[in-house]
Amino acid sequence: MVSSRVNKINESATVSMSNKAAELKAQGKTIYNFGIGEPDFTTPKEIIDYAYKEALEGKTHYTPSAGIMELREKIAEKMKKKNNIDTEAKNVLVTPTKFSLNLALYSIIDEGDEVLLPSPYYVSYPDIVKINSGKNVIAETDNNYEFDLDLMRKYVSPKTKVFMLNNPVNPTGKVYSEKSLRELSDFIIENNLYLISDEIYEDLIYKGKMFSPGSIKEMEERTITISGFSKSYAMTGWRIGYMVAPEEIIKASNKIQQQTLTCTPSISQYAALKALDDEKSVIEMKNKFSKRRDLAVSMLKEIDGLSLYEPEGAFYVFPEYDADMESDDLAMDLLNKENVIVTPGDPFGAEKHFRISYAASEETIKAGISGIADYFNKL
Repeated sequence: MVSSRVNKINESATVSMSNKAAELKAQGKTIYNFGIGEPDFTTPKEIIDYAYKEALEGKTHYTPSAGIMELREKIAEKMKKKNNIDTEAKNVLVTPTKFSLNLALYSIIDEGDEVLLPSPYYVSYPDIVKINSGKNVIAETDNNYEFDLDLMRKYVSPKTKVFMLNNPVNPTGKVYSEKSLRELSDFIIENNLYLISDEIYEDLIYKGKMFSPGSIKEMEERTITISGFSKSYAMTGWRIGYMVAPEEIIKASNKIQQQTLTCTPSISQYAALKALDDEKSVIEMKNKFSKRRDLAVSMLKEIDGLSLYEPEGAFYVFPEYDADMESDDLAMDLLNKENVIVTPGDPFGAEKHFRISYAASEETIKAGISGIADYFNKL
């Protein structure tokens, strides 16, 4: 019998859909998979070769729990240069990116503390909050996914501790402007909150530019910035990322890491060290995603019954539909009738939507969205 704590947690909707795709492919079916949020590229060869070389030279043992110092120093340099966050190696913890969300929450909230989540939100956020005994408070955004600060002020209570932000946003592709993030930062300071700023898609911006709230002087002690190598360098399987935070939070998170993972895999850390020198591959992948974005958006705009916010970053489109169906039912119906996998909007906090990942080949995008068009034309 599993614990009641585990029974409160849902499976990841994106991982579940990906597992379903694998099952159907094993049965010999041609599936157009827009469900999983990972690049379809292989990690750049130079990164793989470097990690392999380091492994052959014996770098296959435990590392310091917070990460090898050379990598922590290099991440700190990157944060100063690209994110304008004045930080040092002591403020960096190397850890699998998604796990860092757990570490951050475990380190700063107590049981029953509230976490503000703007919706639509990354599908795993609510359950990560539950895992760490927090309470989700959903803050609706407007039609352009901008923060409604007046509404959020009504949600704040003495138990509210954290605002959790994804920018660029999974699932909408929204990129928040510096103006919006400065206004949000004023709200966070006003209400004595922490900000967890998940910036994993920071290199994949096609319109607008990246702004890190941790670069605001008054936010230095309130911000936990999270990023990594999964999306920018096609390194999802390496499970390598980092958090940058006040030293007290890094020390607390490191204690948890010592008693769970011990350390991030050594080979992945050396791969990340090499990746930080590779700006060319990031630009090349971004340019390919940009072309796929344009293709997906142009095709979706032609489908009657759909409306969409044009994504500015990441690699997702989040169409809204007018059919009288719940998003779970629509996603399953689309799979059964057109062999197309999308992720339903409900787990992201937005019914009547579904998410398409255009981290797929142009051939898959053309064939899959054509299937979506056929489906809606028949409704």
